[in-house]
Amino acid sequence: MRATINGKRVTDKASLYALLGQKLSLPADCGKNLDALFDVLTDPGKDRIIIIKNEALLRERLGDYAESFLQMLEDACRSGHVKLIRK
Repeated sequence: MRATINGKRVTDKASLYALLGQKLSLPADCGKNLDALFDVLTDPGKDRIIIIKNEALLRERLGDYAESFLQMLEDACRSGHVKLIRK
């Protein structure tokens, strides 16, 4: 599965999780936090490519949470089931 997360479409954490849910077809019971997202992303049954666009805007709008989110994505890449592309 391939998903693009565009910083132009993210205004806060709620909009980030709404976009992630839509683009990554997250299960309805997936919590709206980084630990739950990490667990879903690193599920060995599904490989995902996540493309981050307009990262500077994402960082501006989410502040410190953007750094935590991006670090979680980097950590998820080590599982071998997630590939992160920054454009």
